[in-house]
Amino acid sequence: MDDQIPTSIMRMARDASGVRQADLAAKLGVSASVLSRLEASENADAKMAKRYLQSLATPLGDEIIEFFERRWRHLDRPDFRHPEKDAIWRAEEALQKLQTFEESKDFDPILHNPLNNLRKRLLSDVDFVRHTEHSIAFIGEIGVGKTTALSFVTNLLVPDGEKKTSVFPTGSGRMTVCEVAIKIAPAYGIAVDSMKEDEIRMLVSDLVNGLATGKGGLPSELDRVIRNMADVRRVAIRSRTPGEKPTTVDHLKELIDRSGDVDAVIAEVVARMKLETRTSTQIILSRDTEDSMDWLSKNISRINYGQHPDFSVPVLITVLLPLEALRETPYALSVIDTKGVEGTTKRQDLMKRIEDERTVTVLCCSFSDAPGNVPLSIMRDAIETGTGAVEAERICLLALPRNDEALKIVDDMGNRPGTSDEGYAIREGQIDQQFATEGLPTVPVNFFHVGEDSAQVVWEWLISRIGSIRAAKVDRISRHLDAVENLILNADVAKTRVARVTIAETVQKAAERFRELPPVMRPAAMNLVAEVKSTHQSSVAASVSRRGEWDQFNASYILGQGVRRDVNLRTKDVFVRIDETIQGLKDNFSHLADVTQFLENLSEDIDDWRKELLSRVALSGRMLYSPHLLNRAGDLWKACLKRYGEGSGYRVDVSQQFQVHFDDNQDALATGVKVENQVKALWAQLVIDALIESSAFTDE
Repeated sequence: MDDQIPTSIMRMARDASGVRQADLAAKLGVSASVLSRLEASENADAKMAKRYLQSLATPLGDEIIEFFERRWRHLDRPDFRHPEKDAIWRAEEALQKLQTFEESKDFDPILHNPLNNLRKRLLSDVDFVRHTEHSIAFIGEIGVGKTTALSFVTNLLVPDGEKKTSVFPTGSGRMTVCEVAIKIAPAYGIAVDSMKEDEIRMLVSDLVNGLATGKGGLPSELDRVIRNMADVRRVAIRSRTPGEKPTTVDHLKELIDRSGDVDAVIAEVVARMKLETRTSTQIILSRDTEDSMDWLSKNISRINYGQHPDFSVPVLITVLLPLEALRETPYALSVIDTKGVEGTTKRQDLMKRIEDERTVTVLCCSFSDAPGNVPLSIMRDAIETGTGAVEAERICLLALPRNDEALKIVDDMGNRPGTSDEGYAIREGQIDQQFATEGLPTVPVNFFHVGEDSAQVVWEWLISRIGSIRAAKVDRISRHLDAVENLILNADVAKTRVARVTIAETVQKAAERFRELPPVMRPAAMNLVAEVKSTHQSSVAASVSRRGEWDQFNASYILGQGVRRDVNLRTKDVFVRIDETIQGLKDNFSHLADVTQFLENLSEDIDDWRKELLSRVALSGRMLYSPHLLNRAGDLWKACLKRYGEGSGYRVDVSQQFQVHFDDNQDALATGVKVENQVKALWAQLVIDALIESSAFTDE
């Protein structure tokens, strides 16, 4: 056994056995006070720990002894409570076998490549399951009830009379000013990433100019923050007589009217915000303080509304809390409440969550129109840009009924359900049909009526989604273990040498055949033009005034995603044909286990190269288009700015201006050529050359 064993594991075994501390002390021949001090320490001597566990005489005690007697040479020992500890140990045993085989006299150098590839893959997949950090990201349209659902599911609630309410600000929509992340920490606290001063000044300019001209402004959540920070709020005046209507006094509008100088008002508002004093980045509360959730709720609300004097305009609020504050989970979880979607779903913050292999993305929608336009759009984006998130079931759908919606739905016969569960079943069938109509695969679906349905059940369902992601990796590890046995026991060196020569020649010919990338199928600008038409005009206007650099509508990012979508379309058939070539070789050499494993590894490599290609072309597109939009598209931005506030059809006209610009502007066309050249270079480097290099064979 190890020299030191955590006493927390020993206490867990005693608690499970039902043996009292005094009785165990008697069995060990020590006093109760000695055993008490032992259990209170962090670690115990291995010999004493073994006596302790053997005295319990339980299967769990024996299992703990066996676990700590294992010798780990290649991997770090996981915690005994790790959910995949047995799979990790089997991987350790396989790595030890590979090392022994590699050092034996029977090992032939020709097996270096498949052995090293197998070891690399085994280590990679073990590394994934060894870490228990995961995220659950909630995404949904503004006002759908996403934040309230998240709060009840995670149990982040505060008392409100006889009820409980969300620890976060909630309402009918536009309540949360930025993304909120919930993370495990030693104590309760709030960390804030704030907006840069230059961006705040631009927000103030948008707000003041919008009020002065009647054109534009800010989304209400940002409007509210700026007004609160500068103390220029709108104030409701109650009616004094029965026939009199309530009125609203806008102190900022009054300031503009009195001054008549927009620039002076902008400077005045920024000065009133006292940004020089709003420099705090976090506040921490002791975990022993009572009413910790109430403390969190009040401070989150004040920061979110711009009412906390120590914090500036937030772009990310991170809520820190002890593990026991969340519902029980075997994982080190972060829960993400993304900023509500309005208009475009092509946002970098959303794609970051969707692409992350350790994140479960929860698409929230109302019950009445489930699955809803936003989830459908996100699923199409995820598929068309090749993220693999839908196929890997990292995306799920959570429909949020209100009132008696589930009882009012009708089935194909026009009948209404007798219970909410029956209503959910009817709606789930309709959701699946909608997916089929849209040409999309189904995803896991669940329903949650806040205050009526069990939040614990939904939580367990989400945790099971993480379990499914991890189970897929454990299955891969099991396949690697089988491959290790095959490589060691069934390697036929002579036949392998002949097979590898054939494979190298076949793959090289195929690679050269596919070296020329198919032509552009969907120009990147089409992505931008389409998104302008579907995005709220205030977001388009805000982006235009910033030459495309606006978080809620980032033009260069959308163009980069357009490049990615196009490359995915152009290469889809090519990757199918490459896969067919590899599959044909696998069929020809199915009798050689090590060769089959080599080809399976090559197939997995190709999928990784595809993902890397798509990620890199998106970044290249964004990086190349960004300087064009910022520095060399002045006429485009002037025309779009001039059009704002001149009547209906703004988004259609702006989309046409974008289309003309990317069709006719010489610098835009030259930038497109640069992007295409970079795409071709990345295709050659990341796929074609990598394919040839990985399959190349030299007789060692």
